[in-house]
Amino acid sequence: MACEIAGVETIVARFVGGATEKAGHRTVAAQNPEPLLVTRALEVGYDGEAILPAIDLRIGRKEFWSVIGPNGAGKSTFVRTLLGLDRPVRGSVTRAPDLRPCYVPQQATLDPIFPIKVLDFVLMGALERGKLLGPAGQVEIEAALQALAEVRAADLRRRLLRDLSGGQRQRVLLARALAARANLYVLDEPTAALDVASEREVLELVGALTAGRGATVVMITHMLEDALQRADQILFLDREHGLALAGPPREIVKSPGLQRLYGPVMSPKPNPNATG
Repeated sequence: MACEIAGVETIVARFVGGATEKAGHRTVAAQNPEPLLVTRALEVGYDGEAILPAIDLRIGRKEFWSVIGPNGAGKSTFVRTLLGLDRPVRGSVTRAPDLRPCYVPQQATLDPIFPIKVLDFVLMGALERGKLLGPAGQVEIEAALQALAEVRAADLRRRLLRDLSGGQRQRVLLARALAARANLYVLDEPTAALDVASEREVLELVGALTAGRGATVVMITHMLEDALQRADQILFLDREHGLALAGPPREIVKSPGLQRLYGPVMSPKPNPNATG
């Protein structure tokens, strides 16, 4: 499928918020006056029942957000609600008129049987929504080939997706995202089930989305140290203890809730690539 999501709303004036912790409503200040996403008292959950406290966020342009928390904390539900894939229980999400989002799921969600070639899979990202049933043009093919080259997977273009290793499939997922020419990439645990070498390679590619493409990244991850070091902003979700906390890594790392879960965590070193 194409990565674009319909139903964007008109952006409104920005909030000004702080970064102090509380188990409940939360506001985060952003530097950019024209954020891509704004949430107001957003509650996410299932069947009309919220699983996390209400949260106010402003996700700015060219920012890198890491979403952390234990298994079952509501991380995937939260980002799916941001994108409009799930309905809010209460509250709202406002999306910038020029928002071009792309959701990159875990590679484990890919159908292991479907016999699609790598290039065709990446082309699904390059094609516009209205052209999905038509033939790909030269522009789309070149965009797909360029994306594969950027993730160092050009040699895989004729292979079947189902025959690739986990690390190779993750690179191809990122290539499809790159081909979509998005300005917001939402990644759901892109390093899940990868070996250490593949983890490092994928994280390098993810970092290039903001540094090289000027896009905003929202990444769900279990890699706490990398999240604290890489991100401009952290969103820490803990459904069991009723916490939804957001702010710069240097502040979130001091959270008693985070330390209760992960133990004592050292403050991250200054990130020279951070935008905030």
